[in-house]
Amino acid sequence: MKKYMAKMAKAAVLTKKETIEIMEFPIPETGNNDGLLRVESCGVCGFDSEAYLFGGNGVFQLPCVIGHEIVGRIEEIGEEAGKRWGVKVGDRIAVEEYIPCGHCDNCLTGHYHQCFELRYGAMSIDHSTTALWGGFAEYMYLHPNSIVHKVNSDVSPELLQLFIPISNGIHWVQEVGNCRSGDTVVIQGPGPMGLGAVIGAKEAGAGKIIVTGLSKDEKRLNIAKKFGADHIFYADTQDLVNEIENVTDGKMAHTVINAATAPQQLAVSLDLAGLRGTIVHSGTDDRLTKEVMGSKITWKLLTVKGVLGRPKKAVGTALRVIESGKYPLEKMISHSFSIDEVGQAMDIHANGKDGCIHVAVVNE
Repeated sequence: MKKYMAKMAKAAVLTKKETIEIMEFPIPETGNNDGLLRVESCGVCGFDSEAYLFGGNGVFQLPCVIGHEIVGRIEEIGEEAGKRWGVKVGDRIAVEEYIPCGHCDNCLTGHYHQCFELRYGAMSIDHSTTALWGGFAEYMYLHPNSIVHKVNSDVSPELLQLFIPISNGIHWVQEVGNCRSGDTVVIQGPGPMGLGAVIGAKEAGAGKIIVTGLSKDEKRLNIAKKFGADHIFYADTQDLVNEIENVTDGKMAHTVINAATAPQQLAVSLDLAGLRGTIVHSGTDDRLTKEVMGSKITWKLLTVKGVLGRPKKAVGTALRVIESGKYPLEKMISHSFSIDEVGQAMDIHANGKDGCIHVAVVNE
């Protein structure tokens, strides 16, 4: 028997460039193999902001309910879905944005994060199943192929929705960046992903953690220090190569994480990486400098890797870190908004207004 508190659900829809509209949609019926989530909190991601500023990209099917850093409680769950996910009505869960099809080459080779058949926060409101595919809503449909994680009900959902930047940081530093105990890690960009990378480096036992940003990032860089960064430098007022050379005795970094989008970032990282170092690049900027491909990659024997998200294992690790209370993660959340205020949330995040760091959309 259904227990819906409402027949309709409010949601924030990205309809076109820099335009959010608040709409209501029917709550879908669920069956034996799927479920319904009552959304508690959902973070604004840089991917959302990119879609907001440019009217979507190759992933977003406008108009769509956006938001994919999703935490909530299970409102309805089918018997088979409950067994598969190990959850029941009332449990709090984190939901990854990926909905793998399970049969394409990406899924079958373990790269399900590159499967784009379905994806939370990106599906058209005209989809035949439901419009409720995003986290900026009161309720969200749980597809049978959803990847969910049961989380501690005693931890604030506002903190738990940080699982994506933290899991990205853990994966990018440790698995992709090959950071080992005692290594030096340089993180370019102190946004949510960069701060998550600080935690990833700290958890890996890095010997030296260095974070770079701009003068306007002073608050973020100070948070990086609270998370465990040993040194912070300002790219617009300091010579990064000289500064990092000094604090590493000329050895530079074993791992460089590019966690902010800037055309010159990849070129700079060739200088910041030491011999046989690894550069991890997460930027999506299409204006990369001509100086990127150079002899430094050859002579230093550098490895350059691109990243797009993270595997399930890293999410579980990140959630345990959040639940542990080891880090003052509340300092990352600079703004909280209601669903009715998503337009304001997107504008602030996308345009870097009001000293924002991480922006959350919270349902009371």
